[in-house]
Amino acid sequence: MRRQSGITLVELLVTLAVIGIMVGVVFPGFRGLMDRNSMTTTANSLVLAVSYARSEALRGAGLVRLRARGTWPGGWEVVVPDENGVNQVVRVFDPIPGSLTLAASGGITQLTFNNQGLLQDATPRTFTLCLPGDSGVEISISATGRPNTSPLNAAACPAGS
Repeated sequence: MRRQSGITLVELLVTLAVIGIMVGVVFPGFRGLMDRNSMTTTANSLVLAVSYARSEALRGAGLVRLRARGTWPGGWEVVVPDENGVNQVVRVFDPIPGSLTLAASGGITQLTFNNQGLLQDATPRTFTLCLPGDSGVEISISATGRPNTSPLNAAACPAGS
């Protein structure tokens, strides 16, 4: 008599059930990990944009602006005046993921850097990036134009509505 090899239907169904249970247990934790990774990526993107705008100003491009594309959550762009004084968009940054919130101190819609890399109005600014109900990052831009990040706890990032 020949012996057949392979798996039975019962073994296949048990394996699929175990995989389904594991996915159900692991997925919610994985979602939080993905959201926190998006928050870190977005914070790094904003720091990069500030540093880029500042470096363009230091290169002698005149007044360089980092401005919101409508609102800060809608993304931002770096604008440099050309030789005729017409603003040229030199770099565009994507909107933030919908699970995050981003707010700027004083409701500002742009940062302007002078040819020394300083904030034109010499007023330090703060951005608050949050994963509502979880944690966040505060991005501070000093009057000298240097960005700095610090973590925020869940109390500083209340649950969204």
